Amino acid sequence: MLQSALLFTQIREMFAYLTFDAIAVTCGTCREALGAMDGAKIFGCPVVDVARWVADRGLELGGGGGYAYPAPCHDSLDGCGVQVLKAVCGIEAETVPHCCAEAGTLALSRPDISEAMRHRKSVATKETVAASSSTVLLTNCPSCLQGLGRNVDTKPRHIIVEIARRLSGEAWLDRLRERAASAQAIRF
Repeated sequence: MLQSALLFTQIREMFAYLTFDAIAVTCGTCREALGAMDGAKIFGCPVVDVARWVADRGLELGGGGGYAYPAPCHDSLDGCGVQVLKAVCGIEAETVPHCCAEAGTLALSRPDISEAMRHRKSVATKETVAASSSTVLLTNCPSCLQGLGRNVDTKPRHIIVEIARRLSGEAWLDRLRERAASAQAIRF
């Protein structure tokens, strides 16, 4: 972790002429790690979930239904995912309880416990989807996204992907690739 903190300090020094508004992350575990490395102190700004960052700046993308929010254990939205979804996307999402047991080494060290947790999350997700007619699961955790994709029939999507889809349409990824291809790379 010290090596990463040193690298971030070097990056900050390279861009000393810039003022940073936030370190925007799409993962609760990353947010926790950056907090442990004093990322906020290094860059002089808070470490925040990108969905909360755009919500705090007033982005509103209109309403929509058919969503559920399985809150991750390492929640970069601090338990406010449903409120952020409502603020940004106008979404009334149902919360899905329980841990999906996908992150960390739990599945390796205690597969019996992990499997029981995964099963409980799968049942809760299916019940929520059936009760609310939810068609899309939105989460802000890459590990949950992966696990939900394996364990339930409903297609999960990261919150930031939903925001990108609403801003740029179904071809958002193609548009992103086009813009990234013409971007100037900074090497250090």
